[in-house]
Amino acid sequence: MQEAQHIEPISRHNGLALVLAGLVLMPLVLILGYWLDGRAQLVIVFLFLACMIMSVLGALKLREPRYSFSLSREHLHFHHKIGGWSLHWTNIIRIDQARLQSGLELAELPYIGIKIRDYDEFLPLMSPRLAVHLLTEQRPLLAMALRHGAISRHELQEWLVEDDRYRSAGGQDYQGLTAMLGHRMSHLRDLYGYDLLIHESSLDRDASEFVTLLRSYLNA
Repeated sequence: MQEAQHIEPISRHNGLALVLAGLVLMPLVLILGYWLDGRAQLVIVFLFLACMIMSVLGALKLREPRYSFSLSREHLHFHHKIGGWSLHWTNIIRIDQARLQSGLELAELPYIGIKIRDYDEFLPLMSPRLAVHLLTEQRPLLAMALRHGAISRHELQEWLVEDDRYRSAGGQDYQGLTAMLGHRMSHLRDLYGYDLLIHESSLDRDASEFVTLLRSYLNA
């Protein structure tokens, strides 16, 4: 039996260290500026701003959820600072690293893909805020498909603002943001073969290793 485990994303790593380093260095830079007595003023200002940015970046990292994924015997949970989603393993068809046709070769992308069996078990649980975030977050995937010639510029313009009415394969009707997300998932499936694509910054290891981990739960 697979044990439950939590995944701490790499995007959260070193957050506290960056905050502390920035807070410690800022007064030291001010002391150095006082000691130089106005000399190299531009350098001092630049160093102080760099320390401030360092602290802000660290704080933003710490704002991210402590865990990006929770894996249990029955479910795959994804955590986000504005919500999250959950899938039963039986509702997952396939998990793999996303690829896109580039000429005669398949280019590996910094995303893992999840292909869903039934949208009707997923879409009704999606909050409006998270739906908006996913729609925005996935726009680079559409632009990437355009660069590789997988879609036309006209299709890209249409898909950036999805239709707000959607009927699933099971005959369920959706409206608003949920419908737009349903259309986006369908388009991602056409382009990449997966309904959900998650950037590798949410992982704690190499994408191929993480795919192997998820597959072990899926197969169990």
